[in-house]
Amino acid sequence: MNKKAIFITAIIGFPIALIAFFQLLSEPRLDIPVYYESGVKQDTLLNMPCIERSAEQYYVQNGNLPVAMHRVVHFERLDGPVLKTRLEELERVQDRFYDQPKVVITSYVNASSMRAKDVTDYSQRIQFMDGVWRINELDSATWSDLKYCDMVMSKLDNRVVLIDSKDRIRGYYNIMERAETDRLIDELGILLTNKELQ
Repeated sequence: MNKKAIFITAIIGFPIALIAFFQLLSEPRLDIPVYYESGVKQDTLLNMPCIERSAEQYYVQNGNLPVAMHRVVHFERLDGPVLKTRLEELERVQDRFYDQPKVVITSYVNASSMRAKDVTDYSQRIQFMDGVWRINELDSATWSDLKYCDMVMSKLDNRVVLIDSKDRIRGYYNIMERAETDRLIDELGILLTNKELQ
């Protein structure tokens, strides 16, 4: 190839490469992690015998959860200021996705220490939309199984869990921190744009 051909190729190729580079930089992140793609490992289990060890993708399978939706799952067992803060943050999620039929928020209350009414009593400050936010009261054993076994959470873990429409865990969020609620809102938005999950 002569010098003239190299020069012409460089002149034409450089702008194309530059445009492609800037398009890559400007594209938003369109994927979020899938948890436990290689199964739940022993160190993750924290000696919980209720989860089967497997080298395959872990799927949440529990009849208490709505199916074929993106689910934000929240657990409570005590009333007080922490509950109020979490409800206010979940209301932000609800306000962002109230018109999305594929999104549901579910708060699970441990009936041994509080009632669903304790949560709904906040309705003077929090607007619970029936089609979006569900509040379920579970007996202590069922609540524990759902949280610790199905959601792979520890006894000290108070995070919210995001599950996609294929029953895969996509994130854990400490919504006591506003930035974590923002991350939940962003990542739920990403799931809704993913054609594979429509």
